[in-house]
Amino acid sequence: MRKKVMLILIAGVLLAVGIGWFDGREQEKTRISRNAPGMGAQEKEYLIDVPGEIKDYPLKLEIAEKRLTKAQRKECLEKAKKELDTLIPGDNASKDEVTKDLYLPDYLQQGVVKAAYSFSDYDIFQFDGTLAAEPKQPTPVEITAELTCQEERCLYRFSVCAIPKEKSAHELLAEKIESMISLQNEQEDSDYIALPQAVEGKEIHWRKETVNRSLVVLFLAAAASFGIVFREKEERKRRKEEREKQMLMDYSGIVGKFSLLLGAGMNISLVWEKIALTYQEKRARGEMEKRYAYEEMLYTLYEIRDGVGELQAYENFGNRCELPLYRRLSALIVQNTRKGAQGLQRLLEQEEWESYEQRKLRAKQAGEEAGTKLLLPMGIMLIIVLAILVIPVGMSIGI
Repeated sequence: MRKKVMLILIAGVLLAVGIGWFDGREQEKTRISRNAPGMGAQEKEYLIDVPGEIKDYPLKLEIAEKRLTKAQRKECLEKAKKELDTLIPGDNASKDEVTKDLYLPDYLQQGVVKAAYSFSDYDIFQFDGTLAAEPKQPTPVEITAELTCQEERCLYRFSVCAIPKEKSAHELLAEKIESMISLQNEQEDSDYIALPQAVEGKEIHWRKETVNRSLVVLFLAAAASFGIVFREKEERKRRKEEREKQMLMDYSGIVGKFSLLLGAGMNISLVWEKIALTYQEKRARGEMEKRYAYEEMLYTLYEIRDGVGELQAYENFGNRCELPLYRRLSALIVQNTRKGAQGLQRLLEQEEWESYEQRKLRAKQAGEEAGTKLLLPMGIMLIIVLAILVIPVGMSIGI
């Protein structure tokens, strides 16, 4: 806990120092860095003081990007033309063999030059360079690009040639079939369309494309089955963990009751019966919830009453509980029953003390695990706080 508090305090101090340093840098300004050409203007807010006139007067300034000389602007425009020649074909082989959409960049030369386009034939190309229709034959189209570099403008005209795509034999055959259907679509007062049964002397077989839904259903059934099996497995694992956790918590209490009743003069069988029946009565009155360890003791009592040997019943109890602590308790009871229960109370008192120490250790581990689980949300909250503090500072200094 102390380490976490120290880490948070150190992080806060470092953050405060950093913010103070940034704020100190922003206190006095004698000049402002302009953005590079193409990055656009920037807005800055300042407080100005004029001795004897105004104090802390807010003033918003617009700082234009760096201005280029006339020669630099002309040079940028010439470079933009060459860049446009390489970019405009897009995925096409060249400007003379256009079968796909053109690429029309809005900015060239890393944003310094702005471009706007117009076409001589909008039946072939749309305003954004996509093909509006596939030409039946090679069709030249003139494109005019208006290039602007700050106040310098120029027009750059060039031509591209849209050509029809090369079609495979399958595509040509399909077009013929579509044309046969189109002829029937133009017929008046026709109630149906007859599907062609042959083309170019070759027979046509028509069928609808279907999806084999049985495979989908089979996959969904398999996925559902796997999900159910996995869920049942996880549920059994969870119930087992809860059972073991509860039995570990009850162990010191059971051993303590054993030690107390043995010290009162009862023998082992009477002690077992007293603990089990007391639990049963409290359960019947609703004073106690189901406790797995006591349920196993009650089951052992029923075994003894049904004729199972007492020693065997105690061994069965340890085996059913499955936990090392209960196996050790079962072994102690069996061994001391054979010896006449001499020294059992002392052993149980020692066992009670050890189980109590283990219980404290488990409680401490549970607390540490809970603290570890809280580290992630605490870290996220710290990041959010840092972002809230740092991002406005960074934006104010133009980072």
